[in-house]
Amino acid sequence: MQKYTTLLSLLFILLLSGGCGSGSSSGARAVVYDVPATLAPSNPKMGGAVQGGALLLSSTVSTIAGSAKISGFADGNVTASRFNHPTAITTDGTNLYIADYLNNAIRMIDSAGVVTTLACTDQDSGAVIIFNYPTGITTDGIKLYVADSGSNTIRFIDIASKKVTTIGSTSAIAGSVDSTVKTDVRFNQPIGITTDGVNLYVADSGNNTVRRIVINTAAVTTLAGAAGSAGYSDSTDGKGATARFNLPSRITTDGAKLYVTDFYNRLIRKIDILTGSVTTIAGTTGPLESDEGTADGIGTAAHFYQPNGITTDGTNLYVTDSYQNTIRKVVIATGAVTTISGISRTAGVGGNVDSPGVPTFYSPIGITTDGVSLFVADSQNNTIRKIQ
Repeated sequence: MQKYTTLLSLLFILLLSGGCGSGSSSGARAVVYDVPATLAPSNPKMGGAVQGGALLLSSTVSTIAGSAKISGFADGNVTASRFNHPTAITTDGTNLYIADYLNNAIRMIDSAGVVTTLACTDQDSGAVIIFNYPTGITTDGIKLYVADSGSNTIRFIDIASKKVTTIGSTSAIAGSVDSTVKTDVRFNQPIGITTDGVNLYVADSGNNTVRRIVINTAAVTTLAGAAGSAGYSDSTDGKGATARFNLPSRITTDGAKLYVTDFYNRLIRKIDILTGSVTTIAGTTGPLESDEGTADGIGTAAHFYQPNGITTDGTNLYVTDSYQNTIRKVVIATGAVTTISGISRTAGVGGNVDSPGVPTFYSPIGITTDGVSLFVADSQNNTIRKIQ
């Protein structure tokens, strides 16, 4: 039980506490299940990453920003910059953008390796935007989209102007409400977010659902899962409202499918965008206290402890198994799982070793790719790591 409690504090998932920084909950309401009529046009910048084929990695690890195990808030180069539990990361192919969770900030690392902080203002009022525990971030190259979990909102940030549009309750009220009116929408601690360039897809963790947002209209509907209904002992595959998740954590897409880390069920799930059908790719459920999250294998023979961050190159998925301090690869076509970096917690608490030593991580969460390398928000080390 101690492991379970410690894991929650490390991964900053506060769903059971009723929401951070929020008012009273409006509860779950009836939702409209909706899928897009067509897939978004194919493009290489998909899912908050750059997809162009299977990555060829040597598993060489380096630290590109932050200082290991030193938390703080400072812009600057790799040695001067400081983060405080970065949890999510995305890229437009040139810059990296980070949700810096405990600093309540969105940070950028440019091509020269310099870290800056985005100064954002409200699109309508011009007021300074104060983020409230941002946990998810994605981009289409024009805007950043942030799951601001503490305020139960989704933020649209225009990269050029830093102007922000907010979807969700203006007073942080949690719930499950679909609507075409952005202030009427309710989320319950959204954690993960991804985009195909036309739609956003949100892992609405407290509702155990996956939601869809049409970018041009800000209309919100529910794609899969049922608000207030979790699959506790196992997962339930199915279509739309019949599917069950148990705290869906983070999400990515290749344009045709969504891939979700089903955190408490210890599974990797796949959602067909055009049908809303949910299937399980890899992993198996089991006691949370067990250490079976170290097993590689195919499909149900593979074990995750509690999978968290996820990205794709279009051929493979890359998953941060946060409690185990490892980076896992899942072949989409076969469900074959291998560990590509890190040393499992069974061999130690966590570390910050770069290559040429044996690389170690400490509660890695966010992960993305620029089509060549992987970039990891190594949350407990307060660093951004690169795997190439």
